[in-house]
Parts: sequence; C-alpha cells; structure tokens
Amino acid sequence: MEEHLKKRPPKKVFKDTKIIDALREKAVKKVKSKLLPDEKIIKIIMIGSSVKYTFGEYDPPGFRGSLFSDFDFIIFVEDDYIIPDWLDREPDGKPFPKDAMNLAYRNKKFIDNKYDIEVFFLRRSNLNKTDIQEQGELAGIPMSSKTKHKHIVVYEKPTV
Repeated sequence: MEEHLKKRPPKKVFKDTKIIDALREKAVKKVKSKLLPDEKIIKIIMIGSSVKYTFGEYDPPGFRGSLFSDFDFIIFVEDDYIIPDWLDREPDGKPFPKDAMNLAYRNKKFIDNKYDIEVFFLRRSNLNKTDIQEQGELAGIPMSSKTKHKHIVVYEKPTV
C-alpha cells in the first residue's frame, strides 16, 4: 500500500449498500459519457471502496481534500492516448517505481458536487510485461485474468 494511504482518517462506511450501488452507477455512467466513445480506450475497470462496499465518510479533516471516499477507475489505453484536460494530475498516485508510468488523475466533486473520482491510466506497452503486472497487482490494480482484486469491468473494447 502506498504510504499516503496509510494516513487516512477513520471512515464511517455507508451501511445501506443501495446508496453505494446508486452512487457507483452514477459515477460509471458519468465517466463513460465523458470518455467514450474513444477507439484508444481498451478497457475501463472500477476498483476500490465502492466495489468492496467500504465507501463512506471520513472523519474531519477528510482525506485528499474530501470528506468522502472517491470512485477509483483504471483505464487501459493505447500508447498514444491523450489524457483529457478535465482531469487534474494526482501527485500522490505512485504504485510504480518508474514515475512516467504513474498516470494518476483526479476530478474533484465529480459526482453530486460531493464525490471525487480518481482515474489511473495504463498504456498498452506496459500491460503484458510480467514485472509491471506484478507491481500493479501488489498495488491493488487488477492486471491479469488471475487477479484476486475485486473489480468491475465498466467497458471493454469489442474485439473484431
């Protein structure tokens, strides 16, 4: 786990899973509407607290400038994909030793003017490298078909 994640304040998890489901669906729909269609997006998956049903509200002062959990997306893209400018670089998202691979971005208050999204991009040239897959899996990113990390496939490019 990344160091900054160990310093999160306590969180009150939303007990009603229907609330988490509804917020998650809203986040998925909005992310898809902002990013798709785009032939350079290979796959979009969702990970994190909304998938594990640990989504909730942090004790003040919150975490990363928010009182609430965020929605976490991993987007697998072609090497020449240009990251949209409506996303802001997230300097703390560093699961990989090579900084050029740490393509973490955030959009504050993306859902209901309240909940942030974090989007992590992985380029095609890194997807099949065994060492990168191992590093990603250690950081909680589902990078192989044998992953043990809970996730939801939000979009997958049709194969021709």
